[in-house]
Amino acid sequence: MSAYDGFYHYLPIENRDMELGLYMTGCGYGQIHSGQDYPPEEHPGIYQFSWDLGRKLPEFQIILITDGRGQFESKPTGLVEIKGGTLILLFPGVWHRYRPLASTGWTERWVSLHGEFIHRLHENGSISPAQAALPLSDCSTVVEIFDRTLARTHDDPFHHSPLLSISALELLAVAIDLTGKCKEDLTKPKAQEGRFVDDELVNRALDVIWTRSHRPLSVDQLVSQLPATRRTLERRMLATLGHSVLDEINRCRLSRAKRLLTETNLPINSVAYLAGFRDHERLRRLIVNKEGCSPSAYRARTRLAAEGSTTDTTNYSK
Repeated sequence: MSAYDGFYHYLPIENRDMELGLYMTGCGYGQIHSGQDYPPEEHPGIYQFSWDLGRKLPEFQIILITDGRGQFESKPTGLVEIKGGTLILLFPGVWHRYRPLASTGWTERWVSLHGEFIHRLHENGSISPAQAALPLSDCSTVVEIFDRTLARTHDDPFHHSPLLSISALELLAVAIDLTGKCKEDLTKPKAQEGRFVDDELVNRALDVIWTRSHRPLSVDQLVSQLPATRRTLERRMLATLGHSVLDEINRCRLSRAKRLLTETNLPINSVAYLAGFRDHERLRRLIVNKEGCSPSAYRARTRLAAEGSTTDTTNYSK
């Protein structure tokens, strides 16, 4: 059985990124060869799925399929045959599943994104779960946009540049053009300067943390994947970011947990597990320390604060 041929990154999300109105949470590329198991069992639990069970996401995702054939199914679309040159839109809380044909495989590019802007597009019908599989007559332009976005992220997976939001906006514009339901002019979200980490070792460590910390990941396990000693990494992390390696691992997991608390109705135990904590008590202690309240209180507080503005009202299965 061939190994996974590709890459993926899950991006750190800060409050300033959310304020842009449209932000990427992850992206990836993969070549699935004929006869290969699908999907690869390497992604964080919240993104993992099987054909038998399918899944629901807490965010939007755009997938471009080229060089192969397969199947896509959701409740709004039913079972749809997919061929190369198809754009697939996934929506928060909408059950779905997809897979390449074993005889052909396929090539996939994907970005995950979220924010008030895309929710508004969903609400006004510019994009719809009923039109989730969109065939392209010519996918060269979309491939170019995807590859530019993937290259930016792969080169610097910790830097959530406003350029990534603009790339996501380009992909949304293509989807809206395909549906033929654009009801208002698109405007670029206001750009805001992101943080750049000018240390290659620290950047590599951050990529491992933000992409792999949904699984057990100690500081020593992280160091074993890097060309440096623990002492060197700790020193350079402190000099660059002002905190320790363990602090960054906890910051990553807490950020992921806060998103899940805000954007889903998953039980606290599930949130803790998907965020990478060994148990919900570790999550509770950290969020009490950082936010001054329990996970359930944080969920209630953030949702109360969001009332009166555009929010995702989808119910997620518990």
